[in-house]
Amino acid sequence: MLKESHFDPPWWLKNRHLQTFWAPLAPRLPLPELTRQRVELSDGDFIDMDWVNPERDAPTIVLLHGLEGDINSPYLRRMLFQIQQRRWRGVLVYWRGCSEEENRLDKTYHSGRSDDLDEVITEIHNSKAPDKLFVAGYSLGANVLLKWLGEQRNNADIDVGCAVSTPFNLSICADSIDQGFSKIYKYFLLNSLKKRIVRKFPEHRMLELLNLSPRDVMAINSFREFDNRVTSFLNEFEDADDYYRKASSIYHISTIKKPALVIHAADDPFMSPEIIPREDQLPGSLELLISEYGGHVGFVSSPGSKGVSFYLEETILGYFDRFL
Repeated sequence: MLKESHFDPPWWLKNRHLQTFWAPLAPRLPLPELTRQRVELSDGDFIDMDWVNPERDAPTIVLLHGLEGDINSPYLRRMLFQIQQRRWRGVLVYWRGCSEEENRLDKTYHSGRSDDLDEVITEIHNSKAPDKLFVAGYSLGANVLLKWLGEQRNNADIDVGCAVSTPFNLSICADSIDQGFSKIYKYFLLNSLKKRIVRKFPEHRMLELLNLSPRDVMAINSFREFDNRVTSFLNEFEDADDYYRKASSIYHISTIKKPALVIHAADDPFMSPEIIPREDQLPGSLELLISEYGGHVGFVSSPGSKGVSFYLEETILGYFDRFL
């Protein structure tokens, strides 16, 4: 179901790049006290999670970060702050290798690793037995969430999900971010990914696995090339096209059965508007909230003393409140 968005920033905040840059440059909100949990995965690897109010008997929100996200990502700190203010229970899931410790296996996290999310959800049910379980995914995490919901259908063991700034079609996104001013985002994120690979693998192991030297990795100049030469080889895809086809959530949303809200901006500089699903592609369980402005995980309406509005958090939490 396509719904009208009420997000309306002031005139001077309608630029998509300003929307995207504003929150990261604003003062950070304080972090609540966090408790670390390690989840041992069935393949021998692990995922770390940070809990807010882990012992409270309260609605529980699972947060899934985006590409190269971590505890310092503004959207995560804002949400953790709001969870603490509500005295709810929340958990930030770090994808493989994104906490302080490298993951054990040669595998990396990627946009389609919904099997890891499935194991995380099972562990949360086993260890915390939440009465209400909500999931909010951002960017890469949003794609993983929607893909998982489509795969699991009625077996998705959560009450409701919310996806923000989803890269529905990874192939189109890989090309869109390589154009115009958006290249600045590509440079930052791709450079971070390349450095992660160089840190993770000794040179001899990198040559053995990928037939690439550290210099070769650092010379990669696009997401498509990185996914073709690195992501696909480490994660059992044939090539970048095979990865994009199997991991893109656009091919899974039609089978989503659990309620879910998608928040997306038509001016998202990480991707082009053509990736936004058509209304005839949406299942009845999914609400698509499209705004003209908002950038990528931006949605800054009226910056206050903390430098950001809470439009995203208010919208996500307001949606979750409907299911209490």
